Amino acid sequence: MVMKSDIFMDKVDELSERVYRAEMKDVEEVRQYIKDMTALIYDYKMTGMIYDFYADDVEIFKQDCRKFCSPDEFFKDVITFEAAFPDLIADVENVIVNKASDDFYKVFRRLRYRGTNTGLSKYGPATGKGLGNNCLNLTLMYLKKIDGKWKIIMAVDSDSEDWIREVQTI
Repeated sequence: MVMKSDIFMDKVDELSERVYRAEMKDVEEVRQYIKDMTALIYDYKMTGMIYDFYADDVEIFKQDCRKFCSPDEFFKDVITFEAAFPDLIADVENVIVNKASDDFYKVFRRLRYRGTNTGLSKYGPATGKGLGNNCLNLTLMYLKKIDGKWKIIMAVDSDSEDWIREVQTI
């Protein structure tokens, strides 16, 4: 008998292997890398992998004027979001890749967050409201090869902040 946890971990292993072995030789491989990395962090709650994917001196700018200057700051923001939406899924709709050089890509990712606020959030207790199809996220990322590893060195991240707040507010 195959258990759900086995299926879950088999998928985590598959995605992890692809991400950690990616050579980033063409835009299609970069596109798959971004999709797999996003799934690992948000869909499979492998949030600690942020430390593998983001440079130590990363700068992440949010549309509400917040700025994260380390993977640790971004990690805390993501786990807070995931705690409020334990069933969170990041449905990647499109990834556009521009190769600037052999060791540098500009990546644009469009996704929709889907999930239900069943956990405590920074706005208070769970509301039971869902994000539905209204929670769009657009992100520009700079992906650079540093010491033989691919890292996100900068990101500009725009969420549907007003909608996220409304869903988490009673």
